[in-house]
Amino acid sequence: MGAPMAARLLAAGHDLTVWNRTPARAAPLAGAGAAVAATPAEAAAGRDLVITMLTDADAVESALLGPGGAVPALAPGAVIADMSTIGPDAVRRVRDRLPAGIGFVDAPVSGSVPQAEAGELVILAGAAEADLARCADAFAALGHVRHAGPPGSGAALKLVVNGVLVANFAALGEALATADRLGVDTGLALDVLSRVSPQARRLLDGEGPPRFTLALAGKDLGLALGSAPQGGVLSAVQARTRAALDDGLGGRDLTSLTEHIRLTDHFRRSTHMRVTLGNPDTVPAPPNPAYSHTAYVTQGPMLYVSGQIAMDEDGKVDAPGDMTRQCEVIFSLLGRILAAHGAGFDDVVNIRTYLTDMDLRAEYAAVRHRHFTGTPPTSTTVEVPRLFHPDALIEIEIVAAIP
Repeated sequence: MGAPMAARLLAAGHDLTVWNRTPARAAPLAGAGAAVAATPAEAAAGRDLVITMLTDADAVESALLGPGGAVPALAPGAVIADMSTIGPDAVRRVRDRLPAGIGFVDAPVSGSVPQAEAGELVILAGAAEADLARCADAFAALGHVRHAGPPGSGAALKLVVNGVLVANFAALGEALATADRLGVDTGLALDVLSRVSPQARRLLDGEGPPRFTLALAGKDLGLALGSAPQGGVLSAVQARTRAALDDGLGGRDLTSLTEHIRLTDHFRRSTHMRVTLGNPDTVPAPPNPAYSHTAYVTQGPMLYVSGQIAMDEDGKVDAPGDMTRQCEVIFSLLGRILAAHGAGFDDVVNIRTYLTDMDLRAEYAAVRHRHFTGTPPTSTTVEVPRLFHPDALIEIEIVAAIP
């Protein structure tokens, strides 16, 4: 992205010095009229505006504030425009380390290489009005500016945009898997979907050279979700993205996520994973209908969830002494963990419960029955003198067969 953006600035007549962590990548710009610097400090010396477009927050901080960094070389009153996608927390961290009098604009872009080459990027700017105005001439050569608000706002908006972008490609993977299952031609499905989805139009063009790698998409999803509660749609998309990254697709274009999900769905259907919960005739039936004797699982991935207690982010147990409330919190946690892996309570094959007082099992059972509405899983419930947190009344662990 940095190279075509720099080429646009040169074409617009700007006096440009460039630096790249991989020097060979800056060589073509030298032929187009740019000066090539050996360090960020050399590139920034005497300049009114410094633009960074780098992979992540570590790279930005190193280029600006590390050894040979740009910031010590800046003249008073200079402005830094960071057009990388690093998130609002990193933007705040960088701004807090800048000397007084140095302006900062977070200006990540929506668009990829074709838009950068055409000067049609959407620049999502977070900045004070005065700082943004000083970037106007340079930004005009790159695309169209949307002023999102004060510093950090552009970085935040970019994470929202990229979350939807990645989710759309993931949804298209499931849509094409559905088309396969129903016998709908792939080309026909994409042609119709392209009327409502720009991402479907991308798929019609084929993958081609990476415009936005899956590794970067995964990084941006991580920034967007951060420490947010798991269990939503984006959490499921993140799990699918991680699976594709684990299969070595990080250097491929984001469009590869669609095909990975499509093929994963095909594999799951072709392996015919089955879960059979039941009670063999060779042994007496369970005395309690809330559990089954056996879970027979063939094929497919399994999810093992360690014991959960009703603990919040501060390490405190919710509602000490209240079994019903603690059970509700635990089942909420379990539901979010299952959803993050594309599963639900119907996919649980075993549940193991530790109670500190067996006389409170009726309260536990009432909450549990609300979540296990079909054939019950295999189950073990034991009484223990205490759990690892003194206020915890119950701990639950589960095993699930991922559909």
